[in-house]
Amino acid sequence: MGWSDFFCEEEVREKRMRKAIGIDPDSKGYVCCLVEADGNRRSRKGYVTTVKDLESLLCWVKGEGEVIVAVEGSNGISRPVEQAFLKEQMVFYSLAPNDVSKFRKVVLGRNKNNEKDAETVARYALALQSQGKLEKFRRVWFPDDSLRILTRGYERRSKELTAEINRMWKMLRYASPDLYLALSGTNPEVDITGKVLQQQGIVKLLEQKPNLYEWRNLSLDEFKNAMGGKTYRGREKLIAELQKLSASFRPTPPAVSLMIKNAAQTILQMRQHLNEIKKMIGELTRENRAVKVLEQIRGISVITSSTLMAEIIDIRRFANDDHLASYAGLGRSEYASGDRNRMIPNPQFNHRLKDGFITAAKNFVQNNPDSHLTGYFRNLVKKRKMKPNEAYKRVARALVRVIFRRLKSLVEDSSEEQKRSESDMASGLYVRSDQGHESNISLSAPTENDKAREGKIKSDKSNGKRKKMAAVKKCEKKHLT
Repeated sequence: MGWSDFFCEEEVREKRMRKAIGIDPDSKGYVCCLVEADGNRRSRKGYVTTVKDLESLLCWVKGEGEVIVAVEGSNGISRPVEQAFLKEQMVFYSLAPNDVSKFRKVVLGRNKNNEKDAETVARYALALQSQGKLEKFRRVWFPDDSLRILTRGYERRSKELTAEINRMWKMLRYASPDLYLALSGTNPEVDITGKVLQQQGIVKLLEQKPNLYEWRNLSLDEFKNAMGGKTYRGREKLIAELQKLSASFRPTPPAVSLMIKNAAQTILQMRQHLNEIKKMIGELTRENRAVKVLEQIRGISVITSSTLMAEIIDIRRFANDDHLASYAGLGRSEYASGDRNRMIPNPQFNHRLKDGFITAAKNFVQNNPDSHLTGYFRNLVKKRKMKPNEAYKRVARALVRVIFRRLKSLVEDSSEEQKRSESDMASGLYVRSDQGHESNISLSAPTENDKAREGKIKSDKSNGKRKKMAAVKKCEKKHLT
């Protein structure tokens, strides 16, 4: 095929793609609009988020032939239609709602409804295609839905658990200031250190005996049974201190007792849910090489590594670690006006990914006291007088570089293994999983003649490549002249 034929095919393809379908999703369904490149709106359709209507939508899109399919937003209420397109291996593009809104105000006016949004999506896609910028909005990477649901659910439950524990502290402070100080480890009258409220036994005791005045008459065995019936190291000492402290307790109002009991039950239930989610994440990521690579970094747990991978999706999305840091909100952008030139934080970033990197930085500093990053953190806090949270951001930015390199090398190793396996399969070196198959014949070691023949084949291939490249350059030179 000559250069003229190639350019003719591209022109034909561009002419075929001179129409677009814009899809505006909402909570109940989708509004679609087909727009020609000349601005004529041919048709407008509405579909409900059901299996039958999704099939009708796919049939309509396929019936239009060569058409651009653009969807407003991604991974939200548009997920069902995205999954349908992915299952049918259909190419589509995701446009940011903020960009679509700006385009609508300029082209179609400030009036907004679902039909105008769908038309705006189609017109915006055509405008991007005419400028050669549409391809970067093509959906190529898709998240692991199961892993993302679990990690985000774990994050949400953890925040709810923290809020419930804070409410419990308020109730305890109202019921008995002495117990409040004792459980926080700041009461000088008892020998209790640390925040004991984090222990499961104390929460069970508050659930079984929410009226603190009843603690005065409880024996050692009754305390143990109320705390779960198990004996742990230091539990008898803790019970003795609580018995000594209970002499100062006053009768607890029924309303406060009820709130303490409900809060304790909620805390126990949330902790159980978190344990179940953590267990399922461990089972789901058992064979996930990327998660296991991140777990090798001391201080990064399976929850943190799974959260990072669920939000990163695929490291090949990012050209370098600077792009990943910007996506995580750990980079800065240039902001220049006149003579002023300064760097400002990126206002748009993935908040969950940033929280994951900050958590990884804190755990890394705590679990790696001899690391150079820990020394870097100490230097920022002690010598430069930087606030710890800001110093953790610096450490997180350094971890972005480390994690990017590890994940990138993992992808490169995987691609090399794939190439090697394909080459071995073609040459007969690939060993099948079923060992009894007749193709699993062990090959003898290569002889000198085999090596010489292999070198000759490689030489012939390289000569053939040189001749082919020379022919291509000659053709290009002739075309240009």
